[in-house]
Amino acid sequence: MTIAEKLSNSMNNTATWMAIAMGFALPISTAASNIFLGLTLFFFALSGNYYRKFQSLVRNPVALMILAFVALTALGGLYGQGDITDKKFYFGKYASLLAAPLLMPLFSSARHRLYALIAFSLAMLLTLVLSYALRFGWVPSATGFLADRALTGTSNPVVFKLSITHGFLMAISAFMFALGAQYAQLFFWRRTFIILAILAGVNVLFMVIGRTGYLVLVALATYLFYCRFGKKGLALALFFSLAIGTLAYQLSDTFYDRTRTAIAEAQAWKPKAGDKSSIGLRLDYYSNTLAIIKDHPWFGVGVGGFEVAYSAKIKGTQMAPSNNPHNQYLLTSAQFGLLGMVALISLFATLLWQARYLAPPYQQIAYGVLFAFLIGNTFNSFMLDFTERLFFAWICGVLFSGLPERKTLDKHHRT
Repeated sequence: MTIAEKLSNSMNNTATWMAIAMGFALPISTAASNIFLGLTLFFFALSGNYYRKFQSLVRNPVALMILAFVALTALGGLYGQGDITDKKFYFGKYASLLAAPLLMPLFSSARHRLYALIAFSLAMLLTLVLSYALRFGWVPSATGFLADRALTGTSNPVVFKLSITHGFLMAISAFMFALGAQYAQLFFWRRTFIILAILAGVNVLFMVIGRTGYLVLVALATYLFYCRFGKKGLALALFFSLAIGTLAYQLSDTFYDRTRTAIAEAQAWKPKAGDKSSIGLRLDYYSNTLAIIKDHPWFGVGVGGFEVAYSAKIKGTQMAPSNNPHNQYLLTSAQFGLLGMVALISLFATLLWQARYLAPPYQQIAYGVLFAFLIGNTFNSFMLDFTERLFFAWICGVLFSGLPERKTLDKHHRT
């Protein structure tokens, strides 16, 4: 091996470890996540072998679909409403998805993919421990690392992130811990993962106020039951979901209050009345965005046009302005029209289709994460939110780097 080859391998290996470290940083710190992403790109650029890496990307259907989706968002900057600042803001969010294909060549080794998932799980374990410590008063709520001291305390013990992100990632972590129990060979680790899965699930349902986390946890539990028991698992999941939901409603003040509040706010909402409640605002966002889509059905208002179009739609009313409708499907449709909606659906469809070629447990993790994002994007615009957006790109880069070569895929499809 020449000196140049040794140097290239060293830079590539360093880039991989920076990407693994990013998995630990994502649930904890925005600044650290950006630093490790920057270091990953820096060492990736120094590692060379660009042609080989390019070949691996063009053989990967997931990488190609992500590139196509980002290209569409770039085209959305050539027309529509909004100034250059608005267009740069929104396109910059979508462009972050390019981290996924850039990470794929770094995780060609199954060992590194495992290390990446362990790094993320350790960060969530730290979050879980600190959340329980906050809940029981072992850590003061004025501690400096908290995401928002005003919204944190024993009644809502979120740690590094706010409640939606905390609940969303913790629900995914509970799912991953449960999978760890399924695949663990030693009794000690199987029991440990079961305990962690239960603690994470309790954290989502009984301790944190994020409603998105509730729905994601139920969906992932249903998928786990289906994997384990087949169609009978769906009936079991329904039974246990109803039982646990009833228990949470009766015993958890957090779950009870959030559920009752959501129902009351939805019932009290009136169109164009300028409702300031959480659910009322979202219903305003949805109705006004649907009106924008109706006005611009084919190509939308452009990548930077949503905020301008929304402001025009609520002019002369008491409704609050917004830069997104808190629903990724509506946002994409408003920005890029029917073409954008088709592209977004195609992106998720490609990911779901290609996940079947992954080896277990990566296959189950991929399906679980995708189900989580499909649900989460119904109530949030996750491609605008830093942690969720970059986590999506990171986890896709880690998991779908394990796709077999296209020839192997074709052979598998024929059989």
